[in-house]
Amino acid sequence: MRTIRLIAIIALLSAPAWAADPAGVQFFEAKIRPILIKHCYECHSAESKSLKGGLLVDTAEGLKTGGDSGPSLFPGKPEDSVLLQALRYENYEMPPSGKLPEDVLKDFERWISMGAPDPRTESVTRPTAKAGLDIEAGRSFWAFQPAESHVLPEVKNADWPKTWIDRFVLNQQEAKGVAPQPDADRATLLRRISFDLVGLPPTDQDLKTFLDSEDPQAVERYVDHLLRSPQFGEHWGRHWLDVARYADSNGGDFNATFHEAWRYRNYIINAYNADRPFSELIVEQIAGDLLPAADKAARERQTVATGFLMLGTKMLSERDKEKLRMDVVDEQVSAVGSAFLGMTLGCARCHDHKFDPIPTKDYYALAGIFRSTQVLDGEIQKYVSNWVRQPLPIEPEHAAALKVYEEKSKELKNRIKAAEETLKKQKSSASLTSYLEQGITVDDTQAEVVGQWKASVHSKEFVGKGYIHDDKLDKGQKRVTFRTNLPADGEYEVRISYPGSNGRATNVPVTVVHSAGESVVTVDQSQVAPLEKLLRPIGIFEFNADKPAEVTISNAGTDGYVIVDAVQFVPKKELQMAVASKDGEKPASGAMAKEAQKDLEQLKQELKALTESAPPPAPVALAVNDAPQKGDCNICIRGETNMLGPKVARGFLQVAMFDEPPAIAADESGRLALARWVADSRNPLTARVYVNRVWHALLGAGLVRSVDNFGMLGDRPTHPELLDQLAVEFVAHDWSTKWLVRKIVLSHVYQLSSAYEERSWSADPENKLLWRAHRKRVPAEAIRDAMLSAGQQLDSRQSDSAVSGLGTLVTVNRADDGGYSQSEGNVRTVYTPVIRTELPSLLRVFDFADPDFVTGQRSETNVPAQALWMLNGEFVAAQSQRVVDRALKDDLSTVSERIDQLYRFTLGRPPTIEEATIAQKFVDRAGLDSLTDAKAREAWRELVHAIFASSSFRMLD
Repeated sequence: MRTIRLIAIIALLSAPAWAADPAGVQFFEAKIRPILIKHCYECHSAESKSLKGGLLVDTAEGLKTGGDSGPSLFPGKPEDSVLLQALRYENYEMPPSGKLPEDVLKDFERWISMGAPDPRTESVTRPTAKAGLDIEAGRSFWAFQPAESHVLPEVKNADWPKTWIDRFVLNQQEAKGVAPQPDADRATLLRRISFDLVGLPPTDQDLKTFLDSEDPQAVERYVDHLLRSPQFGEHWGRHWLDVARYADSNGGDFNATFHEAWRYRNYIINAYNADRPFSELIVEQIAGDLLPAADKAARERQTVATGFLMLGTKMLSERDKEKLRMDVVDEQVSAVGSAFLGMTLGCARCHDHKFDPIPTKDYYALAGIFRSTQVLDGEIQKYVSNWVRQPLPIEPEHAAALKVYEEKSKELKNRIKAAEETLKKQKSSASLTSYLEQGITVDDTQAEVVGQWKASVHSKEFVGKGYIHDDKLDKGQKRVTFRTNLPADGEYEVRISYPGSNGRATNVPVTVVHSAGESVVTVDQSQVAPLEKLLRPIGIFEFNADKPAEVTISNAGTDGYVIVDAVQFVPKKELQMAVASKDGEKPASGAMAKEAQKDLEQLKQELKALTESAPPPAPVALAVNDAPQKGDCNICIRGETNMLGPKVARGFLQVAMFDEPPAIAADESGRLALARWVADSRNPLTARVYVNRVWHALLGAGLVRSVDNFGMLGDRPTHPELLDQLAVEFVAHDWSTKWLVRKIVLSHVYQLSSAYEERSWSADPENKLLWRAHRKRVPAEAIRDAMLSAGQQLDSRQSDSAVSGLGTLVTVNRADDGGYSQSEGNVRTVYTPVIRTELPSLLRVFDFADPDFVTGQRSETNVPAQALWMLNGEFVAAQSQRVVDRALKDDLSTVSERIDQLYRFTLGRPPTIEEATIAQKFVDRAGLDSLTDAKAREAWRELVHAIFASSSFRMLD
């Protein structure tokens, strides 16, 4: 049960007036005060240990002043009083211990009707309120201070730093008495760089070239080579897709597919390959649709980018649509906060943030911006909300061709529909036994009904399951309107259905709206209808197919019962068709049916030919736009959408403001202003958060290890000056991700060995001083891609949609998988569809990012399921065979050469001495007679499979 959340109580009658009403005072003292004392004071009095809802009921003034939830008492109006509704357990439940007896509820109803007399004159004594958030004090926290350039620190070992990054790191190491590890060997470093930059092992040719090179710039040249590769964007784009909670389906309660999500995925991949300034990506992802576009390509890119705001999971079947709307807003506020600012903004939805200087007011200032943004649009099916899709620009010629095609297609479909209706009547003349089979019939259950009509089946002649009548009441206030879209332009006979009888109205007005205007026909329902005692023709009228045909039956001015059953529209050409009589009269011949069949087939062939020659459909994107209605948002008390507090002007986080907030015009959502504020170089959070994400991806741990949380509960930076310097330089280099990656990878700290060293480990077991490289797990996608690459099976082409044409893939009870395939051939895993709740087993087992949340840091578990997947997986076995097939194309003469070759193919490096020795023993036990026969092929396959299953394959040293 919920405690009462009652807000301000409007003014009650004055105390002197109440005191002047002895009966009212006596009633209060006898019936109301005892109940308040017994059931309400515990939570709603000055003596309460914890005042609930800010409401005091132990004084009249307390009732007047109210709490923090909205008007609850309207003296003289019990039905409008939330207090009484709460006692009745209608909207709230008061008291929470159990509903009060019915006679007590009636006492409160009577008391409120009397004007709520209350003689108490004591003043209110409220518990001391909690001090509000101190925004100004919050600005002193490191994350809200501007990032500043720092003087490079002095170091004793001046020869060790390769870049200015190393000086910040070495300075702390020397201060703590920790020495950095030696450099990683060249093969290990090459593999590390390759996986970190493109998510793939180095090619055999790259390995040979790099290991044989004596060029001091070899590492730099190799890094530049990888930065130019299109595979860079595929790997680094996937890092951002984790943060963007990318998925190809909605998840939640209705797991409908996002057919167009792939456009956003490819937008991100292409943006990383083009090294577009990250500040531009921020603005485009939040408000790209509101930017001016230089050309068609820019407009498409900017529109697609806003898919970031669409990707969150939504409870689409939520029946409270305002709650759904605010839940979507909450998801967007939280995603923008975590992804770009490293702030947990969602914690301020129900109350001021418990730890960070973010008041609820700031949350709803942002919520107003996103509530002014359209995400939802109509319904997929009853109660299940749909989402918006935005058209993408097309060439004028394409648009013109589509228009012509759509017009012709519509015309043909209407003609086919009409031909099918005709054929239905003519296909077998013997089957046409009733006038009801002619034309189009609209039953009363399909009509728009105004007023209270009574259902009946008393008379036996009716269409459907019955008919309705006006019960001879409310004359002039009842009407029924029938509407339908007719298949083709032309003349139609209109018939109304009713069971005629004495007592029925003799002057029923029937209004027909047709192409020439409208006509009113008066029908005498006391007379039996001429067609099968049910249908009465009222005239032939001209109708247009592009406008609904409309017939309204009213009871205005009628003199008896008005009956409404159905309305029929019969094409004029059908009126000549014979209908078998009740006496068994023979119908006409079926010659007309043959002609109708021929016409129908011809039309279908025309439609087929038109469809086959149709221009490509107009592209659309999973993207937002500004809502038709924009405005500020009310605070939702405790997050409840039905408990509204004051409105809050749209705006940004006060604690991170670096300038006066821009005024948001009434006709704007504020998204563009927000996007520019987030992407501003003066924002103290944005650049820091992003460079920390990049550092985490390359070094295995961020300078701030809580990469998604820069707030009070997050970790403090291990090297705050280095983080600042990286942020400042990143912005100075036009927010270039490739510049940042290159700078970090060419640093000495990145190139260290990951080897263990006892003294340094004892001083710094968490490696916060970066004295060695973190040993990292190869991401799930790279595990699959590396196996495909080893056997030269990897398809390097970019993929588009894997789920277009599919509907709901996975229901709540998993009753339908929609024919979904988790494999997209041998393209890179970044192009595999991400179906919420149905991730491929490889991704589930190897800690793929949860697409429901912003994920800047994946888990790195080590569980038996991973070993089982690698040892028993059919995919691993198949790729092991592909590697052997590739290897045997080379004519090698010794076992050691073959072992060296297989390690190069699978791990992207030569085997260590220990690895080569173990592999040699394995092959010796197999007793090979040759290096290429069937027995040898199986031994090599098992060796490759063992390498794939080893930690050396899954880990980066």
